[in-house]
Amino acid sequence: MTNLTLNEKTAFIIGNGLSRKDFDLNKLKGVGTVYGCNALYRTFSPDYLIAIDDPIKKEIDNSSFPKDRVIFPPEDECYESAEYRKNPRNRSNAGMNAMQEAIRHGKEQLIMLGFDFMLDMPIAIDNMYDGTPCYGPETRTNEIFSEMRVHYFDWFAQKNLDIDFIFVYPKMDEMRIYAVNADNVNGCYYDQLEELL
Repeated sequence: MTNLTLNEKTAFIIGNGLSRKDFDLNKLKGVGTVYGCNALYRTFSPDYLIAIDDPIKKEIDNSSFPKDRVIFPPEDECYESAEYRKNPRNRSNAGMNAMQEAIRHGKEQLIMLGFDFMLDMPIAIDNMYDGTPCYGPETRTNEIFSEMRVHYFDWFAQKNLDIDFIFVYPKMDEMRIYAVNADNVNGCYYDQLEELL
């Protein structure tokens, strides 16, 4: 795990994996820019909200969440980069798009919470909002898709070597994290993060 420091170029990217369920996201307010994914707005108000799938985009459109803080990427960016895979291009995910938006906004340290696809464990396929609107069985991931996300993220990190990517996880017995080749990817525990907030 890495030593963690926070600065004005820090962004928090909030996914909806169960690994973040015991962390109070309100502690991030005013510390760095917070980019949230999909249904996060139901329980927490990030600085920016990113979504790529039509059902959750429609829900967000019909909500009172401020429209000037919503980012719906162009359709082409809702798929993995053609530079990564020309054909067929797999659908991307809101978390990857949130990372991309933070980089566009000049952030150089991305701290990811609730990004469980990096875990080679059963928890990786669970979601904070499972079973609620827009989160039915058809939206559930599986181990194969999680591993595909790891490979795509690894490629993305290697294309952005000037960015520090830090994944935050609770301490768990026998935690297994997928290995990546990018040397700008690290991790820390929630208690390490909380010491800095």
